[in-house]
Amino acid sequence: MNAPFEGLPPQPEAQPLLTAALADPGHAYLFSGPAGTGKRRYAEHFAAALLESRLGRIETRAHPDLFVLEAEGGSILIDHARELRRDLHMRPFEADRRVYMILDAHLLRTESANALLKSLEEPPGYAVFVLVSDHAEGMLPTIRSRVVPIPFRRLSSAQLTELTGDPVAARAALGDAGRAQRLASDPKSAERRRTYLALARASLVDPEFDPGAAAQVITDAASARSAQAQEQIEQEAAPQLEGVEDARQRKALEKRIEDRAKRTARRAQMEEVRDAVDMVALWYRDLMAAAIGADGTVVNLDLSGELIDDARRCAPGDAARAVLVVSEARRTLETNVQPALAVEAMFHRLRLAPAGS
Repeated sequence: MNAPFEGLPPQPEAQPLLTAALADPGHAYLFSGPAGTGKRRYAEHFAAALLESRLGRIETRAHPDLFVLEAEGGSILIDHARELRRDLHMRPFEADRRVYMILDAHLLRTESANALLKSLEEPPGYAVFVLVSDHAEGMLPTIRSRVVPIPFRRLSSAQLTELTGDPVAARAALGDAGRAQRLASDPKSAERRRTYLALARASLVDPEFDPGAAAQVITDAASARSAQAQEQIEQEAAPQLEGVEDARQRKALEKRIEDRAKRTARRAQMEEVRDAVDMVALWYRDLMAAAIGADGTVVNLDLSGELIDDARRCAPGDAARAVLVVSEARRTLETNVQPALAVEAMFHRLRLAPAGS
């Protein structure tokens, strides 16, 4: 407990605020900032310190004084917000306090947000709320006014290089610590990066390029990562079921594990699609940099030979147009459109509308 945030991505502004908060906890905090800045991991470490618990019990949602509220189907439902409010009347089972962690808090529907607001306005002394959001600006101002802001910032390539020891992964991560660590430590992630870059190259220079097949490669990779994430949660949670003899308790625990595994799988699937689209975009940005002689801004340094070759073969406007197409596809992914459709449409646009046509 002496170093509750040891090993986490560096956050020079957030970490001292949280360390001070542990000495005298308030009733509500909002961890806000871009995706990939480590907010969820910091929230779990913060909860573990507040509850004086092993981190593993927080990560597996096994601590009886931890209540986690997450989105389902793209929003946090009113029924779950009401369940949290009912839970507030329960005193701590094991620790001195109860922690209510609300992930993706910007996905609270209006009625859910209003229900949460009532909880924030009248919290019992033992309750600590930890809200986590990538888009805090989209939350109700009345909720933001009742929480202590804990800002998280994107990490620089230098910080990510120090964190991972891999400068290529650090540059390719675009400030996303989770992505940098995956690329640096997981050979499968590194291999997928090269596959996505190969698709980006082919979309501009290969006359036989098939947009549907390219989209399927990304869809399959996302599905595989989703299945892997779900299996990992189920394996990690399996020890929780050991020794639970009461049939009703066991069934309820199995349902919670299943729900969490499915949510984690959906998040991993979308994360992989975003990774893929970002990798495609990075190749085109590198082509633009090569075309104007800005070699110092190139990200994919390990493929500089291929980059030079492609820059010679492409028309001057191809890379610039491709960046616009992929940027639009990336924005589309943040709506409710099917990821597979968005990616295939992106590749069709890249293939069917060459520069100068």
